[in-house]
Amino acid sequence: MANPKILNFEGYVIHLSPFKESDAMVKVLTENGLMSFLAHGVNKPTSKLASSCTLLAFSKFSLSEGKNGSYTLKEAENLTSVDGKDSLERLACFSFIAELSHKLVQDDEGKASFPWLKRALEAIANGFDPLSASSLYIAHLLKICGYGLDVDECVYCQKKTDIAGISYSEGGFVCKDDLSEGGKQLSPRELKIIRYVFKSGLEDFERVSFEKKENLDLISSLSRYLNDLTGVELKSLFLLMRS
Repeated sequence: MANPKILNFEGYVIHLSPFKESDAMVKVLTENGLMSFLAHGVNKPTSKLASSCTLLAFSKFSLSEGKNGSYTLKEAENLTSVDGKDSLERLACFSFIAELSHKLVQDDEGKASFPWLKRALEAIANGFDPLSASSLYIAHLLKICGYGLDVDECVYCQKKTDIAGISYSEGGFVCKDDLSEGGKQLSPRELKIIRYVFKSGLEDFERVSFEKKENLDLISSLSRYLNDLTGVELKSLFLLMRS
């Protein structure tokens, strides 16, 4: 009888689904995309694999492939974990980042999304504002998944000057002459923040952070925009808004 194929990789746990009494289906975002597998007994208090399969843990996994092509966890080693126990805000941001990753990232976007998840979590671990990291992360996941806002010109007339607001229904900035078409007027700072989060690069994490209300308003608006486009509802947004 042939030995089962073994697959080794590292990645971030973005979702766990209880399966049977103490098992779980685990979804991991890796540098090569998404991986899902069954972890036997991982929900037992005595499980040696539990720490490697906690939400947003970065772990090394070893899987065996079954005859039907499904994977089962054989071994795992936890490399880093997130800790939000000391701060409701950090905990809420971690929950938001994980849920957003799980519900928005599909197979085709996994490889491009991985560096942004990695950078967001590293920045928070280094002491960067978790809400600002969450703002940057949701903006770039929207871009990667094809829902990015046009923050370079007016979506109606393509004029690059006199930008005065935004139309989420039309997908981007609106100039003052076209604001009556349905856009929402924003302050120059609000416009600057939105443009920054969509135009920034991975290297820009930890450079600029925003006020709590500014982040919450932006995250709320982008989450509603996502829901209107796709029907994706982020349950963690409720906790985040009250953190």
